[in-house]
Amino acid sequence: MKLASKFLALALTIAPALAVSEWGQCGGIGYSGSTSCDAGLACIKLNDYYFQCQKSTATSAPPSTTPRPTSTSTTSTSTVRPTTSAPPPASTGFVKTSGTRFTLNGSKYTVVGGNSYWIGLIGLSTANMNAAFADIAKAGGTTVRTWGFNEVTSPNGNYYQSWSGSTPTINTGATGLQNFDNVVAAAKANGIRLIVAL
Repeated sequence: MKLASKFLALALTIAPALAVSEWGQCGGIGYSGSTSCDAGLACIKLNDYYFQCQKSTATSAPPSTTPRPTSTSTTSTSTVRPTTSAPPPASTGFVKTSGTRFTLNGSKYTVVGGNSYWIGLIGLSTANMNAAFADIAKAGGTTVRTWGFNEVTSPNGNYYQSWSGSTPTINTGATGLQNFDNVVAAAKANGIRLIVAL
C-alpha cells in the first residue's frame, strides 16, 4: 500500500510538468492539465475556456507555464495571457501518420474537432460555411469530419448522387459536388482539415 501511495504521489508530481504538443490545450477555466508547451510553442488564449499551444511568434522563448485560472467558492477569476491573433495552420499538405502520431508537413499534428456532417447538405451559403469553420477554428478546432456522400432516390435539395432504379447519376451542379467544393474551400480558408466520410 505504501508503494502504491508513493507511485501515485510521483505521478501527480510529474503529470503537470509534461509539455503539451502543438494544438493541444494548455489552459482555460476548469482546465487542470499541464500548462507548459513544447519548445517553440506558446500557450495562446482562444477564449476563457480554451488556451492552445501554437507556434510562437515571439523572438524570445515563451514562459514555461501559463497561470491557471483560480476560483473561490463565491467568485471565479482567471489569470490569462493576452489574446493574440495567431494565423491558422498552413493549408498545404495532407495529414499523415508517423508511428503512433499524426504529422502535417513533417511536424506533429493534433486532431481537435468533431462532426459537422451537415455543413454541405443543408443549403448554407459560402459565407455561412466560412463562419461555421471560423467558429470551429476559434474554439481550438483543427479537424472536422463531414459527409462526402448524400444519395437520394428523388433529387431535391443538396445531394451528390441520385438513384433511378439501378442507375446512379452524379450531381456535379451547384447543389452537388460544386457545393462540396465550397465546403473544402471554406475549411481550407480557416485552416481546418477535413475527414471526409464516403
